[in-house]
Amino acid sequence: MNTFFADIDGFSTEIIDYHPDRVGAELVLALHGFGGNARTFRRLRGLLPEKYRLWGLSLPWHGRTEAAPATEKMELESYVHGLAALLEELGIGRVHLLCHSFGSRIGAMFASLYPARTRTLVLIAPGGYYPPEDYMFRILGSFPMRQLIRRDLFLAPFVKFLIPNLPREKKAATYRALRHIGWSFPGISLKARGELHRLKNYPGKTVLIIGDRDRLMKASYAPQIARWYHDCSTEIMPEAGHLPMAQMPDQLMKLLLKYL
Repeated sequence: MNTFFADIDGFSTEIIDYHPDRVGAELVLALHGFGGNARTFRRLRGLLPEKYRLWGLSLPWHGRTEAAPATEKMELESYVHGLAALLEELGIGRVHLLCHSFGSRIGAMFASLYPARTRTLVLIAPGGYYPPEDYMFRILGSFPMRQLIRRDLFLAPFVKFLIPNLPREKKAATYRALRHIGWSFPGISLKARGELHRLKNYPGKTVLIIGDRDRLMKASYAPQIARWYHDCSTEIMPEAGHLPMAQMPDQLMKLLLKYL
């Protein structure tokens, strides 16, 4: 494993290269969900065939990724352009995008803006489609709440909804991340901006994976998500919750290798 830092849209981004010895292998770029970090997909490291190379990114306000003190927001399109610029600088062409929850917002935008650079788009319990999720971010981003959520007390119920069993030692970092994600709304939501139709700009393969016990993203909502893509295969994972990469990595890898 090798950890390095690179600028993406002004964020000093933590990146873990899980297979630094696999030079020339097809890159699988892993984008975690809210509350995660570059280590979210670590259990896939030993399961991924040598044809592939796994990178994990810590998204803004997660892991060891840092922003300038004055930076309060992120915007999907600007962030994706920054990510594409970094890949270009590193000489990396096409990538497989392995996205979970909030990270799916970024992956979907990347595929729509850079379809020729996207090999496969994998969305695991994707964020940005299910109405309750964006409704929550809309509340957090509203003017009155912007002042209130500067205090952790007012953020607690929202964090409890997203991560019911959040460890005490992770609360401060999680509150900070949610505060900034809320302030970034609607710049983090194609749905809120009425721009989901842009997703059809990506003509390649999309894979939608949802656990049938996922509390945050209902498996029954899968057909509504799939209709936004040209070529989308849906996989419902039995007995899986919101984090199949942690709960059942072997089963998840079997699904991934059907499509990568």
